[in-house]
Amino acid sequence: MAVSCGSTDNVTPPPDPEQPAVQETPEPSGEDLEYNRSIGDIAITKDAFTEDKNAIQQIIKELDVVMKQFDYQSWLKYIDPDSVEYWQKPVNLKKAQGKLPKKGLQLRTLEDYFKFVFVPSRAGREVPEIRYVTPEYVKAVQFQSEQDIIYYHFNKKDGKWMLHLPPIEN
Repeated sequence: MAVSCGSTDNVTPPPDPEQPAVQETPEPSGEDLEYNRSIGDIAITKDAFTEDKNAIQQIIKELDVVMKQFDYQSWLKYIDPDSVEYWQKPVNLKKAQGKLPKKGLQLRTLEDYFKFVFVPSRAGREVPEIRYVTPEYVKAVQFQSEQDIIYYHFNKKDGKWMLHLPPIEN
């Protein structure tokens, strides 16, 4: 009498409890890498991220035109009210003046800040990515050599992204 054991081609041996389990995970694509860099630990869907990024990049394009024209009045329409209030105070302009690399430059008004600080440091810059600090606060950045160069800050007020000018750190 012949006994057949059958084929063992489809039998998977049981896992070795001494060996760690290894799972193949696909490498994230460029879009996924950017999304992951952008949201960090903030709970933002990909759709919300895409919508916010597009809105912010549109504002940056508009600001680029405003800066090329040195149009201070139009620029003010993009600034959140808290920033305008802070930066109109002479004491804060004086603090900023003291931190400028070009000595002797006088910042007496918010318009001076626009012309001598804001425009020269941002005009013509490519700012392709955003970083969430909170769902309503975002930095627009250029990502180079594993670091972010921050060009803009935005606050979302009443569903609209507005440019935020951070206060001077003491």
